[in-house]
Amino acid sequence: MRKVNNKYIFILGVIVGLILSISTVYAVDAYIESNKVTYNNHNKTNVEEAIDELYEKSGIHKTKWVDKTLNGADPVLKDHLIPVEIKPNGDVYYANENSEWYNYSEKRWANAIILIDSPSNTNYKVGDHIIEDDIESYFVWIPRYQYKIWDLGEYSESYTFSQLTDDQSNRENDTAFWKVAGSNSRLIDIKFGTPNSIPKMNENEAELNKYYTHPAFTLGTKDLNGIWVGKFETGYKDATNANNAGVDSEARDEIIIKPDVYSWRNISIKNMFMNSYNYERDLDSHMLKNTEWGAVAYLSHSAYGIGNEVNTNNSADFKTGYSATSNIDQRIYPGITAESTDKVNTQPWNTAFGYLASTTGNIGGVYDMSGGAWEYMAACVKGQISSSGFDTSELENQVAKGYIDEYSADSSRDSYNKRILGDATGELGPFYKYLESSGWNGLHSSWYADNSNFVDLSDPWPFRGGINSDGVLTGQFYFSSWIGGAEKYYSFRIALAI
Repeated sequence: MRKVNNKYIFILGVIVGLILSISTVYAVDAYIESNKVTYNNHNKTNVEEAIDELYEKSGIHKTKWVDKTLNGADPVLKDHLIPVEIKPNGDVYYANENSEWYNYSEKRWANAIILIDSPSNTNYKVGDHIIEDDIESYFVWIPRYQYKIWDLGEYSESYTFSQLTDDQSNRENDTAFWKVAGSNSRLIDIKFGTPNSIPKMNENEAELNKYYTHPAFTLGTKDLNGIWVGKFETGYKDATNANNAGVDSEARDEIIIKPDVYSWRNISIKNMFMNSYNYERDLDSHMLKNTEWGAVAYLSHSAYGIGNEVNTNNSADFKTGYSATSNIDQRIYPGITAESTDKVNTQPWNTAFGYLASTTGNIGGVYDMSGGAWEYMAACVKGQISSSGFDTSELENQVAKGYIDEYSADSSRDSYNKRILGDATGELGPFYKYLESSGWNGLHSSWYADNSNFVDLSDPWPFRGGINSDGVLTGQFYFSSWIGGAEKYYSFRIALAI
């Protein structure tokens, strides 16, 4: 009988042991996957987290999590942008990229953070609880998508109705308005993809009931897999009250993007722009454009978002991440005055009412898109610097680079046909003018009767969302415009284009 060399027996034993170890890990992982239950509002178990740790210790590396719904438009991370999972109570954990840390079909959008310069823990790792004081800014991933066009937004005027009243017998001329206002709101049909699967399109390629690539995912010459958008309005780091959060300066070190901070206001558009631009240059930070706001608004009103208007942030102190507890339903009362929203009752982002102020209806979405402060956009009428602080050459340079959206020089208050497809303005028509009981003769869209004033030569810089006292006029589909100077009711938001 031939003698077997002990060396070969040892090698064979090692190979069998490795095979058994790997098989065990994968078998347990498969079992967990097939028996997954909901934990803390998302599909993850304590056991599954333990399996992730076993993978790390065993040296067996899983493939990074990919959300098949996104068709390749998964989050792009770089350097110090840390992926996180946020629990319903607001606790933040360092996400494991190898496990399911986001799922858009379940309305769980990907979140990431940037830490302060000197955090208490300089070596956070996967699974760690990241304390709030160590976080400087929160961002939410908006994946590249196409949307099916339901309206080309070719409205060049608004329809006028008489003053709305509470007397049912005196509404002869209001009947048509009551039947139409708000009726055009719908779930927006969206499909995700990469620049290869859904390339950039020009407006002249857009057709009714056909898919159109949203323009927010092109920045200058760059085609993007998506954009990271500030989860909250930009705050002023050193502010201890609403008044001292109003500083008109270039001071990128004062930027903070968090819940329960004072929104940075009383700052000119140029300083908003420069602070945003210089915040994280390696991540291509910039002031949010009007088209980028539109991308978030449309995603919010799809099967992947809240599918409705978000709640108003009615914090009288301009604090970020809050929500009214008694929003008046605009779809029923489109003519009610702004003061009808309850300014006293308000709840923070990590509560049941707070979730309703998020674009997803849960803690994972974008906040402050209704109410809070008015948010200026990086967009303007061609050549009109107004009180922004820019000079003409600076403005033209940033438009050419793609950091500022530009509207036609002959735009007017109701020339909605001058819209940029995807900016959530003209496509929200038709539009109506009526004298509210407050005495304001306002323009309103047929999406929740939100305030709808287009840019013009006098007021060339658009702002979005409404303010905390605007009540039922607010919403992610609210738009108006002003001169671009430093004023106490205007703030801004930051995006990253990695």
